Amino acid sequence: MITSKDVRNKRFEKAAFGYKQEEIDEFLSQLEAELDEMERERAEANSKIQVLADKVREYMRDEDALKDALLGAQKQGHQVLNDANEKAEQIIAEAQAKADALEDEAVRQHAEAMEKNREEIAKEKEALIEAQQQVADFKKSLFDMYKSHLELISSMPETFEEATGADEPQTAEEIAAAVAAETEE
Repeated sequence: MITSKDVRNKRFEKAAFGYKQEEIDEFLSQLEAELDEMERERAEANSKIQVLADKVREYMRDEDALKDALLGAQKQGHQVLNDANEKAEQIIAEAQAKADALEDEAVRQHAEAMEKNREEIAKEKEALIEAQQQVADFKKSLFDMYKSHLELISSMPETFEEATGADEPQTAEEIAAAVAAETEE
């Protein structure tokens, strides 16, 4: 590749019927200037390419770092999720154990209450049977009393003459004493 330095340093031999030296020098100067500009642009472009290449390498490192961070975050997310599931299972197990204990306690208390109710019912049945027996006894004694009163009433004389018989008492005290004697019999 020809550089502007090559153009600047190039010398031609003089010939008798050749080109004008000033035109050649002027053309070479223009060529040298353009080559200088092209070299400068090429250097700038190489510099930009180098910067871009550095940026690409940096982005690639960042990409790798981001991939690693993403993988780490995913692993940590899975770990957090697993820990949360384990904690949830533990909480559920504890809640189930408490619920079972409460249920057992409720069943025990219910059984105790049922037993207490059965005892109270048995006592009340006994009291009812005793009250029924007392009522039956009272009814029997009342019927017996009515029966004896009816017998007394039946044994009373129907007429005054029968009542005033010779061997019958005449005064109220005598009649009350006679009735009391008959009641004792």
